[in-house]
Parts: sequence; C-alpha cells; structure tokens
Amino acid sequence: MTADRTTASVRTSSLTWLGKAVDVVPAGCSTLAKTPHRLLPGRGAIVAVHAKDAAFTDLDGRTWLDCEMAMGTVTWGHARPEVGEAVSAVLGRGTAFSVADPLELAMAERLLARFGVYEAVKFAKSGADVVSGAVRIARAATGRDLVVATEYHGWHDWAAPSHYLARPTTLGIPQAVAALTLTTPPDDPERLVGLLRKHPGDVAAVVVCPNRWSGDHLGAVVDEARSTGTVVIFDEVTSGIRMGRRATCGEVGVWPDLLCVSKGMANGLPLAALLGDHRLVMRAEDVRMSNAHSSESLALAAALACEDLMDAVPAWPSWRTRTADMLEALRLRIDALGLGGFIEVRGDHSSFSLGTAGLPDFWTDPFRAHLLDVLSDCRIFTKGYFVFSDRHTPEQLDEVERAIDAALTSYGHHN
Repeated sequence: MTADRTTASVRTSSLTWLGKAVDVVPAGCSTLAKTPHRLLPGRGAIVAVHAKDAAFTDLDGRTWLDCEMAMGTVTWGHARPEVGEAVSAVLGRGTAFSVADPLELAMAERLLARFGVYEAVKFAKSGADVVSGAVRIARAATGRDLVVATEYHGWHDWAAPSHYLARPTTLGIPQAVAALTLTTPPDDPERLVGLLRKHPGDVAAVVVCPNRWSGDHLGAVVDEARSTGTVVIFDEVTSGIRMGRRATCGEVGVWPDLLCVSKGMANGLPLAALLGDHRLVMRAEDVRMSNAHSSESLALAAALACEDLMDAVPAWPSWRTRTADMLEALRLRIDALGLGGFIEVRGDHSSFSLGTAGLPDFWTDPFRAHLLDVLSDCRIFTKGYFVFSDRHTPEQLDEVERAIDAALTSYGHHN
C-alpha cells in the first residue's frame, strides 16, 4: 500500500503531518518499518500521540487496538505502570553517568539466571548492533572472514545484501564486503550444511533466526557448524522474549554459542544483549564493540522491571494458548472457504501473518492490502503482522479473530 492511496475527502491532521514529515525525515519516519508508505494514509493510523495497554490514539483522535505493539518491543503493554515507576525512579537520580551504573550488573545477573546456560553478557542499544557485534567477535575468534546469513539480520554492511533486493552498490556497500556474506534460506539444513562443506575452514559464523527452523534442523546445523569450528549465532532479536522465558533456544533445547536478544527486553526502551560463554563474549572488548548509550540507566531500569513481571506471571507468554487456538481456527476457516493453497497463515504465537501463498513480496501482497482495509474499518491496527502483548484481553483477541475471519470471508467471495 502506498502513501497516495487514500479515501480521505478532507485534509486530516495526520495527512498534514505526513506532508511535512516526508520533506524532512527520510520516508517520514527514522524507523523504516514504521514508515507511512506501508500503511493506509487517510484511512489507517500513521502517527500516534498516546498509548495505553493494548491501544493507541492517533493524531486525528481515533483509538486503535494495537496488534503490532511497536514492532513487538512493547511486550508488557503501553505505559505499563511497573515499568513507568522504575523509569521515573531513575529519572530522579540521573539517567547516565560518567562511569558504570550498578543496574548493568544487576540486569546481567538476571539474564544469566533466566537463561541458565551462559556466563557473560554484553549490552547494546539495538538488535542490529548485537548481531553485528556477534559476527565481529566470531571473525576475531576464528580468524576467518566468511559469514552465512539466513534472512534479515539488520541493516549493517555484512547483513544487508542478504535481505534487500538491491545491488550492494545501491545500498552503499562495497562489493568486496558483500562477497563475504553467503546466504541460504531459513530451515534448509541441506543448503546450509552444503555451504559449510563447500568452504571448509573459511566460515567464521552461521547466523540463524531459530524460530523459523524446526528443532531437528537446528540441531543438525549446530552440530555441523561446531564440527568445522564455526561459531553459531542465534538472532533472537525479534523472537527472544516472545517465544518463551528462555527464547526459542530454550523451547527447543538447542543452544547457540552466541545468543542475541532485544525487542521487548525493556518494554519499548532501546536495549539489546549478547549472551555467551566468557571465551567469546569477553572478546567484545577486543573488537571495540561499544557506544555511548549502551549502559544508560533508563532502559536497564525498565528491563529489570520487566524481569520482575516475568518472574511473577504464571505462564509466559501469557497470550500463547489463545493465539495458538486462533491460528488453528484461521487455518480451518481458510480451508472451509476454499482458500487453502491460496492464502496461508505464517508464524506462531510470537508473531504471525496471513498472505498469498508463494508470493515473495509481502508488502505488495493483494491479500495484505485487503486485510488492512477490513481491519481499518474495525479500528484494528497492523501492517499485516499480528504481535500481541500481556495487555491484550481475551475479548480483544476474540475481536481480532472475528475481524480476520471477516477479511477472509469477503476475500473468498470476491476471488
């Protein structure tokens, strides 16, 4: 959906804002995944001014049920009181010091205790930073140059050519740098193992998003990589906290050498972590992995509050069972409408989407456009992905399922 597709007959506050924003901010938002051109300017929400629990209010005063939760970063709900209180306490005593804050050690100890298999933690501000840091550590530890990427791992030079459908030079990346990253699809162990065997002793790291792999396939890839001295990196930036208390690796019992987590750790504040054994993580100092804000206090305080929330909740994630039931019901509905083989449900309780089977570009998918149209009428916000939170009520999840069902029904009748 593009920015010029609108049914608005009047110039709303949001459209006025958009006209100004695209002139001074590339694509209208510095986070590309939030840019308005992926949405429905004039109909859907494109800029928000307030959020609480599982809803937000846009600049035009409309309230939306939020089914993306800030790209999955607001796991505990917007304006969660426990997180706000922790952040407010830090605001009163200083948010960044000229030396370390004790909160950093406290948060490191909580993470290590929760995962139980690692020895050290390095903090950063974004998922792309920790995954790129893990790759640099792997290269330093192995003395090798090649890296295998399996999907989107961030915008940095080593990763971008493996995801974006553009020439490296268009992305501003030298061909020589792009050539050091080999690519293979997710959940294809034969292809990945084949790459490792084709380049014996040359691959520094294999980077996978484990929630996109079966447990058996993950185990086969990890065993092969370790047999060749290749460092295994799990990119759980998106799936980490949303899959379970110990991320996907804890769910399937397959552990990487380096684990990267980020979204949801601090309920919307910027924080990421790299976990592993001392041998590898301590090399973060050697490779000069750092920035001025990695140890600021606000996100660490928020993250500690989130750890308290996770310790207190009986089952995590709290929406797992209801979402699993929804996915099963939607698959049955697709078959009942005769859409099997045409429309498919992708993903799991951590995040899911519906789309046209076999269509490679999600953003130009006609079913995604139709789904957004129907959900906009219901004041349900999504870009096509459904990412729930601890603050989504059973009634709200029922509402989402009914709206998706309506979209499937109307699409089936017109196609």
